[in-house]
Amino acid sequence: MAAHYAPFKERLREALDSPNLENALEYALRQFRERRAASFEPGEFEWRRDDLKQRKSDFIRRLPELVQQFKTEAEKVGCVVHQAKDVTDARRIVGHLAQERGVKLVVKGKSMATEEIQLNSYLEEQGITVVETDLGEWIIQLAGEHPSHLIAPAVHKTKEEVAALFSKVLGEEIPADIEVLVKVARRELRRAFIDADMGITGANIAIAETGTLVLVTNEGNGRLVSTLPPIHVAILGVEKIVPTLEDATAVLRMLPRSATGQKLSTYTSFTTGPSRTGDIELSMTTGVHGPGEVHIVLLDNGRWDMRDDPDYWEALRCIRCGACSNVCPPYQAVGGHAFGYIYTGPIGLILTAQHHGLQHAEGPQSLCASCNACETICPVGIPLPKLILGVRQEKVAQDGLPWAKRAALDTFANRPLVERGLGLARLLQGPFKNSQGFLKLPFAPGFRNLPAIPETTLHQRMTQRSPAPADPRLQGNGAEGKRVVYFPGCITNLSTPGIGEATATVLEALGTEVVFPQEQWCCGLTFLNAGDRDGAKPLAKQTIEMLEKTGGDYILSSSTSCLVAMSQDYQDLFRDEPEWRERAEALGKKMIDFITFMDSVARPPQGFPLLRGSSAQVTYHDSCQSHNCLGLKEEGRRLLRELLGIEVAEMLDSAVCCGFGGSFSFDHPEVSERVLRRKLSTIEDTGATTVVADNPGCIMHMGGGVNARGGSARVLHLAEMLAEGFI
Repeated sequence: MAAHYAPFKERLREALDSPNLENALEYALRQFRERRAASFEPGEFEWRRDDLKQRKSDFIRRLPELVQQFKTEAEKVGCVVHQAKDVTDARRIVGHLAQERGVKLVVKGKSMATEEIQLNSYLEEQGITVVETDLGEWIIQLAGEHPSHLIAPAVHKTKEEVAALFSKVLGEEIPADIEVLVKVARRELRRAFIDADMGITGANIAIAETGTLVLVTNEGNGRLVSTLPPIHVAILGVEKIVPTLEDATAVLRMLPRSATGQKLSTYTSFTTGPSRTGDIELSMTTGVHGPGEVHIVLLDNGRWDMRDDPDYWEALRCIRCGACSNVCPPYQAVGGHAFGYIYTGPIGLILTAQHHGLQHAEGPQSLCASCNACETICPVGIPLPKLILGVRQEKVAQDGLPWAKRAALDTFANRPLVERGLGLARLLQGPFKNSQGFLKLPFAPGFRNLPAIPETTLHQRMTQRSPAPADPRLQGNGAEGKRVVYFPGCITNLSTPGIGEATATVLEALGTEVVFPQEQWCCGLTFLNAGDRDGAKPLAKQTIEMLEKTGGDYILSSSTSCLVAMSQDYQDLFRDEPEWRERAEALGKKMIDFITFMDSVARPPQGFPLLRGSSAQVTYHDSCQSHNCLGLKEEGRRLLRELLGIEVAEMLDSAVCCGFGGSFSFDHPEVSERVLRRKLSTIEDTGATTVVADNPGCIMHMGGGVNARGGSARVLHLAEMLAEGFI
């Protein structure tokens, strides 16, 4: 039965309407994450990742010679090597071979390359029966679906759903007992291995120096598929080729642990040519027990173009472990059928555009919340968020933005228009404003209330306020006498000016001079997140020019999203404009986030004295850009402990995205709601009365979620918490 690829909106709607999907994914993906974390010693992942990243980058550079070497060596040991330019070519090669050999039954091992070329439906159209033998693949074959995860195809299904499927297909009542379900699969599939005319697998690695295929499995079906039928066909992307056995070992030390948390999978098979024996008069003869023919199809399908692309070549390092899906909050909310096409998860958004066309990636890429978790866990260091954003930018360059988002962004770039609009909205918000200072709007999603529009923006407040006096208790700190240019970001300026005032108060209490340029406006992050490079550039240039004139010791932001955009993303934004790139790099060296400034600059060697003890029950949310892009982990907690005497009550998954993601929460409110709901539940489990974070977007989102649920917990910026202790 051929898989059906419905339009993106239909797949997303089906995922959101599923009664079991979210729970099944939460259970399975948490297990993947926990097992993976337990499989590495402290610090081991990082050095192995750096080593494998360097190796794979070198392999891609050397790919033409490695392909030729592999072909030569594989043919020496009796394989037939085919090179397929595209999907049509790859199907034709396998189909022609099957027709020539009179193949009627094919058994398959798990292979994403065969999914990529949709081989099953092609062979079935030729009258050939195809049986998937990986348990997960067999389940989705019976269900008429396609894989929802790179390594766990049926991860989206519960045991009850699998039992109901088996019962329907087999015509007998099968209980929802996993051991029974596995035995049923063994019973039903066993005969197919014996009767098959051809076995088709993928390959996790191909070794150029020996012409060897490496297949990694847990169920054992890979060995049966590749040894029992008389013909073995292996289909693999050219990027799977590595130079030596040592290089293959480097991959194997990362692949199983990143994929399933195993130090080594149950079956790791090395196949070098067809079965052969020399036991009778030392005469080499093929096919004594294993296959008499081994055919290897090296698949291009856009890979050579990727290799030559300065933006996307790094995606060829992928070893198909699926770890990026396991940490992706939107993926956990809706699964791979929505979050992808044939290849799923974060890496799938990139591979879909390259192998199947931008039109198939257009919808799924909008589900990326840019939390950057995928990059932190990738065992080969692929800059996934940057490449996904590149796909989004290509889509916008090709088709433009939807008219509503285009109008919203163009309006937002016009400061006078925004300020006039805020003034009008401020007058009209009264009937929708509750006593906690949030708006409950009838036309907005009910899972999150927005903060009421303040009476004055931060720009206005900073012109009216007098600097706070230096606190004598803090004399001798490293920030005393420094000149800091403060860039708060749009959310703080327009929606949460209290964060900005608290930041200035804390800095001034340290004896720091705070400079607040009144001409500052949006840094362009909203345009970057939307994929609009052309719209982002004027705002970025305006920001660079404005900050260059200030002459401060540091440029500080209390919004780590803005800080990452200015200190990291600007350099890519201006990659084709060397002058502006250099200016962005120079500016980036002066930029610092609030937590790093407090922890590294202001901190004297002996540490601050305790300012004011607090009895607040506090939990801590690690904002995505802070944790995943800036590497901030313990610093904020240390400041709470050493300055205010607060021990944090840790929430589960404190560094997992809250679901804001800028425009993501407006583009996909139902997905955002699922992510936020999990975050708020973990907060409630701590019993904390205060949630501390360091990114205004997270604070606005979580605070609005707490308010919509009728909760009473405060959600504060770390600067606000510290300011309470300073006053």
